[in-house]
Amino acid sequence: MSKKCIGCGIELQCNDPYEDGYVNPEMFENTIMCRRCFRLKHYGEYKVTNKSNSFYKGIIKEIFRMDELVVHIVDIFNMGNMNDIYSKIYSKAILVISKIDILPKSINEDKLIEYFKKKYPKYVDIIAISSDKNYHMDELLMLMMKHKNSNEVYILGNTNAGKSTFINKMIKNYTDRNTFIVTSCMPSTTLNVISIKINNDLTLLDTPGIVYSGDLITKLPEEVVKHINIKHEINPRIYQVKEKEALVLNDIGRIHILNDSNISIYISNNIDIDKANFDNNLKYKDLERTKIKVLEGQDLVIEGLCFIKVSNDTMFEVYMPEGVDIHTRDRLI
Repeated sequence: MSKKCIGCGIELQCNDPYEDGYVNPEMFENTIMCRRCFRLKHYGEYKVTNKSNSFYKGIIKEIFRMDELVVHIVDIFNMGNMNDIYSKIYSKAILVISKIDILPKSINEDKLIEYFKKKYPKYVDIIAISSDKNYHMDELLMLMMKHKNSNEVYILGNTNAGKSTFINKMIKNYTDRNTFIVTSCMPSTTLNVISIKINNDLTLLDTPGIVYSGDLITKLPEEVVKHINIKHEINPRIYQVKEKEALVLNDIGRIHILNDSNISIYISNNIDIDKANFDNNLKYKDLERTKIKVLEGQDLVIEGLCFIKVSNDTMFEVYMPEGVDIHTRDRLI
């Protein structure tokens, strides 16, 4: 009988140490976790999975065919494929805005939820939570019980959106078990669907995180990603910038501002930003240039990294690793 890893959901095997799910043959009978998850949990070592993105898309495609409740968890710093996911949801779905505790306390939560209600009206409910702070977890549980079609509820979201942290909090809050799934700031920690029974009326099905190719964290080494990952309340950085001034983000990229403006950048407190002048003719090695105009009332978004509010129409030149999604949206907060 096959066994699955409690950390990532992959089938355990002891034949090939280079494939996912490997465990030492001598430990196979007594282990419940693959070597990859064990080393990630106990030593913080991240190993890239052998699975392609098409593998995850196949699983997600199957979910959309089910007539079950979907809980779609989003991190507002990584929503580049939000419209694509939204277009595929045909069963009932709850939108969960995760990590609300990392936003400044001055942010009006009701206005944030109203923004999503207007933009994505198909969701049967929208709620903001913090798994770390146990904020609105009881309310979300009640919403799941209200809208579910059976005992099974699918948990969906981008990699690093907070799915695993949410499920671990559900296990801690509403069960007597002390086994938890593995969490990480790196992509593709969960490799297959994991079934977690909360009670006789509710089983959560944790799905592999969707890897969005435009997310900055897919372009950077682990040590840099750990600095980008936001764990505490953000202190917005406010800059009064003059024409041809730049914000230099060490080990990540550069943001050039081409006209006078006041900007507020919402980004991890761990990232150092230096102000500098720049020359339009200079090339920046290994960085891709994106020229973009941001209107008053819009945000500039660098997926997986930050968003920037402007005081007036502002022209930017953004230098980031190739393939990072850089775009504008209606002002979020």
